[in-house]
Amino acid sequence: MLKKTLSLILILGIVIAAFAVVPFRAETPVVIFYGTDAAPLLGDVNGDGTVDSTDATFIQRRLADMPLPFLFDLNIADTDEDGYITVFDTTVEQRWISKMASNDNIGKPADIWLDKNTATHYDSTFSGDMVITEVYPTYFLARPVTSLPTEFKIHAILGDSWRPGDQIWCTYCNVYYSHDYDSYCFEREEGCMISIQPSTFVPDPNVCYKPVIYLYPEEETEVNVQLDLDGEFLTTYPAYEDGWTVTAAPDGTLTDESGKTYPYLFWEGKLNADYDLSKGFCVKGEDTEAFLNEKLAVLGLNDKEIADFTEFWVGCMAKNRYNVISFQTTAYTDAAQLNISPAPDSVIRVFMTWYASDKAVDIPAQELTAPARSGFTAVEWGGQMVAK
Repeated sequence: MLKKTLSLILILGIVIAAFAVVPFRAETPVVIFYGTDAAPLLGDVNGDGTVDSTDATFIQRRLADMPLPFLFDLNIADTDEDGYITVFDTTVEQRWISKMASNDNIGKPADIWLDKNTATHYDSTFSGDMVITEVYPTYFLARPVTSLPTEFKIHAILGDSWRPGDQIWCTYCNVYYSHDYDSYCFEREEGCMISIQPSTFVPDPNVCYKPVIYLYPEEETEVNVQLDLDGEFLTTYPAYEDGWTVTAAPDGTLTDESGKTYPYLFWEGKLNADYDLSKGFCVKGEDTEAFLNEKLAVLGLNDKEIADFTEFWVGCMAKNRYNVISFQTTAYTDAAQLNISPAPDSVIRVFMTWYASDKAVDIPAQELTAPARSGFTAVEWGGQMVAK
């Protein structure tokens, strides 16, 4: 009994000493400045360029709601990279300091995917349909099955159970949101997975999904884009208002007047279009990705645009026994008239309509052509599942 008492006293003394090592309070909190040539290190809570027991002590102080002599950075203190700041972060850091099995990323430049210090935080539970895009040892990246331009980072250990391209229904909590550009869509969300299961999402046959517009001028150019729809917008990004005005760079990067950059202009809506499916292709579900890679190249899309297209569509098409696919021309362009100023030298618009079939369908093959990409080039792609 005496040994236990002495041990407890010794442990308590060590803890008190640890808290005493660092000054309890500074008169004015100091913002840590890492310099332009140095990125903050994961675990370097006090920003002195090293990860040591002092940093672990600062995490303990934060958990105990004790004042700190600097502004606490949630991104740097999350040493186990699970999205939470808990006592486990202290433990992981102490193990790393002691050269025990730990998180190998500690002490390396922190890869801050979403700044938790400025993001909006909710500890509620959320669920949604997603498509996995990348899988890492302790988290995965995903996007919505629908075409909203949101990215997800979900902390979870998936192992070999799930792979990129899988459509899932994911429930998650401890959610951080980046900038809210309208009432229902965020650019980035980060959370911790509670459960995961296959998605049962089926596209709405009345919705024209993810038409995106890329602009590639020969030199940096201010461009105005107008869309005259026979129908209605459901979503636009950035906000359409009276059109889009952006500065386009030759590599396709678009910058708005506030300095924010975008890879493309995005819209989604409902069109009053009478699509022509008299010609097209009947493709086995398992062959859909290879088919699209081939035909989209014929239609003038480059590798990046093809990857964006297939990443969005293949997940909900590959699981079908057959897909009947027809690329629209005037039926689409008449219902969604695109006006760009200054006028591009070449415009490529690819719009795919399709429906699933349990059996092979005999359909005349569609002839596909595309204008050459030259000078200032504008490219648009989108698609719609149609009722049949």
